[in-house]
Amino acid sequence: MQSLSVHFLPALMHAESLSGGTAVIIDILRASSTITTALHHGASCVIPCGSQDEAREIRDESAAGSVLLGGERGGVLIEGFDCGNSPTEYPASRVAGKTIAFTTTNGTKALLKSAAAETILIGAFVNRQALAERLRADQRAVYLVCAGTDGEITGEDVLFAGAVVESLLASQQDRWGLNDSARIAQTFWQQSVSGETREALSVGIESAMRQTHGGRNLIDLGYDNDIKLCSAVDSIALVPVLRGNALKK
Repeated sequence: MQSLSVHFLPALMHAESLSGGTAVIIDILRASSTITTALHHGASCVIPCGSQDEAREIRDESAAGSVLLGGERGGVLIEGFDCGNSPTEYPASRVAGKTIAFTTTNGTKALLKSAAAETILIGAFVNRQALAERLRADQRAVYLVCAGTDGEITGEDVLFAGAVVESLLASQQDRWGLNDSARIAQTFWQQSVSGETREALSVGIESAMRQTHGGRNLIDLGYDNDIKLCSAVDSIALVPVLRGNALKK
């Protein structure tokens, strides 16, 4: 059977165990959703950076005007950066043809810790269907890596991991061998969201995410509209993949 594992936090996995497999980085509110949106709107690539200084160095070493600085610390725009971590800040009019040097509190750290994987993808509700189709065509072990928030498990990441598990098992149940965390995530999804249409699922996802740690943080920061945007399931038909040091279509 093909291994399908969920890791609720990067700290709860042995990074070297991802070697030879496909890792899916999950930071639903909001890095995964924002990266996918930026590429959908024509950004040439998104470079994940472990620090603000690394992002600034990429900009300073590139042609003037070719790189935008994006990201957040504590959910808010970093001083001197062009964009924060909201999908609304990455319209085509701003990002088309640009490189985004991107650093966030949780998502980019999870990605960098998953470097041992042979392939690294970005997963979000907005590209769930496209991601599932790609994983069905992959014969390697799959690792769904939840970023969490400040070292704590967050419901929105686990919810999405469960949605992916549910989608993969729906068509090929006998193909996949799940770890216990994958079964827990699937159960959480089944208990939290229902609906037959994309619209109904989006409403259910938004409602569930408003109750999570990450959702409550965004509401407190005044970004509650981002929860709705990040709940728009299956609205983008691309999966960001890490090629070298950059995420691309």
